Amino acid sequence: KISEDALKINVSESEKKLINGISRVLCEFINIPDLTMKGIAYKALKEWQIINHSTILEISDMPIGRGLNAVKEIFRIYKEILKKTLIDPHNKNKNIIDIAFENAFKMILEHCSRHQN
Repeated sequence: KISEDALKINVSESEKKLINGISRVLCEFINIPDLTMKGIAYKALKEWQIINHSTILEISDMPIGRGLNAVKEIFRIYKEILKKTLIDPHNKNKNIIDIAFENAFKMILEHCSRHQN
């Protein structure tokens, strides 16, 4: 069972910058305030930690494939929460959300690539 302390989201400065960057990328496509987008990001991170009985900080220690799968799962949770947050989203909005998340995931891959070398 994951401890209550682990449910607190502890992220490094570079991870905070990454979350902020992802929020900015998503906000370019989706008309939602940046602060709301960040709040949803942290909610997704917390939910991932509960599901996986693990902390977000452990992702950087995972083998690259497992780490990317963890990030994909976090993005899936994030997108799910965002879609539920939108009031009566139309299919067009869902497509925009999907495109925005694809672009944000590319940003994550570029970030990982820079920090692996």
